[in-house]
Amino acid sequence: MIMERGWKYRRLMVFTIIISCLGMLFAALMIGGNDMVVLAVVQAALGIIIVVAGGYLGFASWDDKNKAREILDGIRREGQP
Repeated sequence: MIMERGWKYRRLMVFTIIISCLGMLFAALMIGGNDMVVLAVVQAALGIIIVVAGGYLGFASWDDKNKAREILDGIRREGQP
């Protein structure tokens, strides 16, 4: 299956965001301590990962649903005289 060009860029952005958030988490854990800044960084990074992954998966399923509907509509139109 050939991937559309837009999805390559979306996937690249998702991976870049998740890797940068994991880097923030790793840096915060290396700094350590009970500092409120470290806590805020960890919470923000985890929140961003959850939102980006959820949005990516939700948008992908929505896009697949719309494409399936377009394909079915095209098949129905071809079958009509």
